[in-house]
Amino acid sequence: MFLSRLVILVSVLSSLHLNAQGQRERVLSDDEQVWLYDMLSQIAERDQQCRSYLQWETLDEGILANIDSIFDNQGVEAGIIYHQSLALKLSEAVEDSLWQVQHQLDLENHLLLRGIWQQYGYLPESVTKDLDYVQILTLLHPPKDWSVEVYLEEYKALFLPEVKAQRMPPMRYANFVDNIRGKILGWPQLYGTNQIFDKKTGTVKDPVLEDLAASNAARAEIGLPPLE
Repeated sequence: MFLSRLVILVSVLSSLHLNAQGQRERVLSDDEQVWLYDMLSQIAERDQQCRSYLQWETLDEGILANIDSIFDNQGVEAGIIYHQSLALKLSEAVEDSLWQVQHQLDLENHLLLRGIWQQYGYLPESVTKDLDYVQILTLLHPPKDWSVEVYLEEYKALFLPEVKAQRMPPMRYANFVDNIRGKILGWPQLYGTNQIFDKKTGTVKDPVLEDLAASNAARAEIGLPPLE
């Protein structure tokens, strides 16, 4: 039922976008801002509903709280080293069940948020407030069975105009592209915005680029300074 409502919402918002392009620039009413913030809150909750269990390979809330505390207070490297020391493992049956639920949630989140973007453009911090991270967080998890290459190109086409219109921060766009290229597709990064954690040495390394000149040209296009 929820998915059906999302499909209808996306269709309506897409139609409004096509028939009223200028609405991207309009001032949002108080009701619209409240509704958008509420949608982001729901998306944030669903995005992590099962993903944290899968990432850290445990259903133990106490262990998850300890991992979060170390990340927050001691940093990324300390958090990852601590997790590795626990040697945690979920059963295959549990992993499969969690992924089945999370894949459905990811699809619902994408349908909802894409419809919002098509109608309102990339949402400013005046609307997102403390949930500003939700837009990029959702983008980092393409729905299951979607072509990641097609997904990347579609969202680049959607967001590059938002960057050039100064509605989407250039670094936010570059981080999205580099995450999909580097962490999911296994390609060299384009903008060089993501450092890489080396599990063997426990250190953080510089990003891998295919061509520095090409990367600097891409950075210049969206207003980022060149890399050395």
